[in-house]
Amino acid sequence: MKKTKSLYQDLKPKRKDWVLALISLTFVAMGFFLLPKNRDVGIVTIAFFGVCAGTFLTTIFRKLRESKFQSISVGVSGGVDIKPSRLRVWLMAFLLISLGTILAVFGDSYPFLLGILAYVIAGFGILLVAMILFGTIPVGFLRFDPDGFRIGRRKWTILLPWDEIAEVRAGEFNSNAAVFLFLRSYDRIRTEPEEFYQKAIQEILSSEGWIGSHFMILTSNYGMSSPVLAEAIERYKSQPEAREELNRTRIEM
Repeated sequence: MKKTKSLYQDLKPKRKDWVLALISLTFVAMGFFLLPKNRDVGIVTIAFFGVCAGTFLTTIFRKLRESKFQSISVGVSGGVDIKPSRLRVWLMAFLLISLGTILAVFGDSYPFLLGILAYVIAGFGILLVAMILFGTIPVGFLRFDPDGFRIGRRKWTILLPWDEIAEVRAGEFNSNAAVFLFLRSYDRIRTEPEEFYQKAIQEILSSEGWIGSHFMILTSNYGMSSPVLAEAIERYKSQPEAREELNRTRIEM
């Protein structure tokens, strides 16, 4: 049986992704070659470019998976907050602290600027840990409700009525998986509390000017695939009869 062509082929890895991964892997191999002759240089090279290679390869595998996604009928739990992944932020903090520490300990033979970079990287990791512990990050949520799609911020939420969503598009932003939302108008959107309405409009206009869409959701933050989220929003946007499902808090696929 002939396979159906995916609607998301544009999400496949670009040449730049493969080139960057290949360059990073080449430097990792050079690091292993250097280990017997200069242990410190070898360790620093492996650590730095290993992180780079891991990042680029993760992006490539994600893009390959999402580009092959086949359209399905997606249902979600209505009225349930979909929150950003705390584990993802913890892993990022741990990675930054580990990399910064390795560069600081084994980078004596490198220029002074590398030492500064090492402490900056580790410092960012420590800052992330502090922000997690104090509840500063991650914040917000996504929620599917019968009356619309809700996006939560730290102190307020915005409701996008299903009929006001003109277009949903899966894509990427700076190599991060993203879903872009375009509105028909701003007339029927609501905020809770209401006094944040003007702030929401300012955010929408700013997003339109900088990104080209009214809202952008970085789906990796929520541990989601961009085609899956886009398909779910598209279903409830275009099928009013399906919105009744969102009164029931259970998952349907």
